[in-house]
Parts: sequence; structure tokens; C-alpha cells
Amino acid sequence: MTLNELLDLHYGADGDDVLRRMLARGADPNVPDRPHAETPLHVATRRRRATAVAMLLDHGADIDARTTGGKTAYAHAIRRGFDEVAALLAGRGASTELNEADRFAVAIVNGELDEARAILEAHPDAARTGNPEEDRLLADVAGRNDRKAVELLVDAGADLTATGLDSGTPLHQAAWFGQPGNGRLLIDAGAPLDVFDDVHEASPLHWAVHGSRFSGAAEERQDAYVELVEMLLAAGSSLHYPGDPGGGAYVERLFRDASPRVRKVLQGGIP
Repeated sequence: MTLNELLDLHYGADGDDVLRRMLARGADPNVPDRPHAETPLHVATRRRRATAVAMLLDHGADIDARTTGGKTAYAHAIRRGFDEVAALLAGRGASTELNEADRFAVAIVNGELDEARAILEAHPDAARTGNPEEDRLLADVAGRNDRKAVELLVDAGADLTATGLDSGTPLHQAAWFGQPGNGRLLIDAGAPLDVFDDVHEASPLHWAVHGSRFSGAAEERQDAYVELVEMLLAAGSSLHYPGDPGGGAYVERLFRDASPRVRKVLQGGIP
């Protein structure tokens, strides 16, 4: 396992101990990885692992290394609203230089929508630059309880297919994090329903189904997941794997992952 693979896992409390041992044995903290030439420091920052960020810096990580999209670890942190990680990096001497798309992202995640609109007025392409590391902004905020920010991005022409966490589209993120209001905005804007992510091989429907049992506070938010699954089915989300029309493997997987209330919704969606 590489450092990047370790840091990109949903690891528990022992993950930092594993990282510490790997670094002590001489693992290189500056090896970039595909698809964006992220170093371990970028990945640790993107995963909001402050302890790992500090360890990597202590073992010689290049604090200002840039990805293929020109992003430093500091930019990764500040674009996502990970203020404690951004402060750690800045305190260790990281460059705080940001481009207009970065500043637009900062305004969005901080709820400064008037500032975001002003940036858009001066730089209309800030919401969709063609750089995947910038165009993931909609995916990064679609899972948050911030309908106005999602609406602003959709209206500004943000990419509905750009991927974020675990290669999920904005609709995947809204589904997993239980945000039906954002889900409705995205569906009405034409977000694709049956994109299967590269990490879990699942559609937005499955992310909602899985979230109904395994996301944070899932038990208290069943109404949101029921609404999302009903919405996705009504919009035409498939119960089958691509290339397997009429097959039962995917619907079986959905039923296995669903909460009892969501399972009832799925039963109603089977012809």
C-alpha cells in the first residue's frame, strides 16, 4: 500500500499509527499519484487529516508541491473550508497564493455569496474553468446543507458531472449526505441519474440507499433519505447495472444496503 492509498482510505484511529510506521521506514512523502499528480500531503489535506499533514511535513513533504491542476495543499484546504488544516499549513510556511477560481470557491464555502457573485461578474468562467480540480466545487458543496450556494453554482453553469469525494458527481454527494433540496435542484438542472462512480461502482440512487443506513446521523434523518430515494426513482433512476437490463444483481445490492423505510420505497419502485 502506498502513502496515497492509505490516506485516501476511510481509516480509523489506527491510520495515523500506520502512516507513522511507513514514514519511519522511509516511505517517500513526495511521490505524486494519478490522476492529478497529488502528493500524500495533498491527499491528507483533501481528507482533512490534520495529524497526518503535520507528520508528512515533519518527514520532508514539499509544502508547496502543485498538482497537474496547479493546486497546493493549502489551496485544497481553503477551497473546502478546512480552516484548521489551512491554518496549520500557513503556519508552517505554505504559500497562500490563490487564483480567481480558488477565491470563488472560498467565497462559496464560506457562505459569502455576494462576494462569489462579484467574482463571477468579473470572471464569468470561475464556476466552470475546465480544470477538474476547480470544477469539482459543485460536488464539494452539494452534500452540504446550503441550497443557495448550490443554486448559485447551477445558475452559473457549473459542471453537473464533475466528480468530488470518492469520484461521485454532485448528485451522488447530495444523495449520500441526505440533502433532498440540493438533489431536486440538480435533477431539475439535468444532472445525470445513472452515473456509476469509479470507487464504489454505484449510482446516486445507491449512495442515497447506502446513506440511509451508514451515513452520520442516518437514523435521525430517515425522512431525508426516503425523500431522496423517492425523488430519484420518480426521475427515472435505474435499479439495474449498466449493460444488465432486467438483471437482479443491482437491485439485490440496493435492498441489502437499505434501511427498512427505504427498502419499502424500493419495493414500490419495482415494476
